[in-house]
Amino acid sequence: MSFTKVKIKVPDVNRTYVSGSYNYSKPETIKANTDVMNNIYRTYGNFIAKWGKVFDVDDSIITGFIATESGGVNVSKNKYDAVGLMQVTPDAVWEMITKWEKIVGSPLPKVAKDYFNKTIPLSKTFDANVLPSNAVTTQILVALKTPEFNIAVGTGIIRWLLEAFKDNTGANINKVMVSYNSGYYASKSKVKNSQTTEQMVNNKIFNIESRGYLLKMLGKNGFLELWFKNK
Repeated sequence: MSFTKVKIKVPDVNRTYVSGSYNYSKPETIKANTDVMNNIYRTYGNFIAKWGKVFDVDDSIITGFIATESGGVNVSKNKYDAVGLMQVTPDAVWEMITKWEKIVGSPLPKVAKDYFNKTIPLSKTFDANVLPSNAVTTQILVALKTPEFNIAVGTGIIRWLLEAFKDNTGANINKVMVSYNSGYYASKSKVKNSQTTEQMVNNKIFNIESRGYLLKMLGKNGFLELWFKNK
C-alpha cells in the first residue's frame, strides 16, 4: 500500500538549549551530533531504509529518533519497559498494531503485518478491547531486543503518529515527538492547542522529559534540526 503524502511541518527549529533545564539539555556540537547520526546509519541503515520505505518515513527522521532515544545503543529495558534502539514498550507495539486502522484509515502494509505476525506470533490474537496478557508482553519484549524488529515497530509508530496529527497542511513533527515520548493517548489533548516547539518547551503541562526531547531533536544543533535546516 502507499500512504497519502504528509508534509512534515517543523515549527521554529534552532531554539537554543538552556543548560541544565531539561534531561536532554546538554549542548552538543554539530560534528558530535552528525557523527552519532552517521554511525547509526552505518550500523543500521539497511533496516532504517527498509522500514522507512514500508512506512514512508524519511531515513533521517528514523535515525534522529534512534539518536535521541538510545544514541544508537541497543539498550536493555528500562523501568518503563522501553527496549532497544527506539526505546519501544510492549504496550506501544500492541497499541500501534491494534489501533492502526482506526488512526490511519487503512490496513497495516502487508509486509509489516506478515513480519509482525512472524516475529510475535501472538499478534494474531491481538484485540484492541483486551489488554495484552503476560504471554503477549513477554513475546514482544523478546522481539524488541532485535534491532530490525525494534526499528520496524518504531518506524510504524512514527507513521501512525504522523497520521494522527495530520491536517490539511501537513503534520507537525514536534507533536509526533512529544507523543512518541509520552504516548499518543496521554498527550493528544495536551498538544491540541500547541503549535510551536517553543510553546511546548515552555509549557509545564508537558513533562520535563518530553520538553527535553524536543530540544534534543529540534534545539540548536539538535539531531533533526541539523537535517531540516539543510533541506
